[in-house]
Amino acid sequence: MGLKGGGASLPKANPVRLAEGMHACTDGTDIWYDDRLNEVQRKCAIVHELVHIERGEGSRQLESREMSVRYETSRRLLPLKAMSGICSGPGKLSLAAKDLLVTKRVLMDRAAVLTDVEAAVVGCPSCLKCPAMAARYESLPAPSADQWQEQVQWGAGSI
Repeated sequence: MGLKGGGASLPKANPVRLAEGMHACTDGTDIWYDDRLNEVQRKCAIVHELVHIERGEGSRQLESREMSVRYETSRRLLPLKAMSGICSGPGKLSLAAKDLLVTKRVLMDRAAVLTDVEAAVVGCPSCLKCPAMAARYESLPAPSADQWQEQVQWGAGSI
């Protein structure tokens, strides 16, 4: 059972050897993560799978649902307070991610869902001015109306 149900047990996170490029997966009850992940990658992967479990999902989802899970994962791992002052220019994302104890992908996902107000609060007036973020935005699928509604439901706009 997922985490939302009363009396539900916590999922177990199990190290296993997964296919190359696959970090973790869930059946909606438990989590399996690749035993080759480092501590930061493991933390990010497990939180990602926990979001799937909370939503009553397994690992395999439509791309829009998967992006929504990635965005929620990034919000949980990087609250706005943690993001303050991290923007130090192009080419610094890897260093910032390392300092924040998240993967570069999680940091990029978090930056991608900053609202204008949140970006101003953390001192990053426009992530689109950063070449790395501009490239990231171009590679993201256009959000559907359902995805935006889902982000609002999961607290995307809160500071």
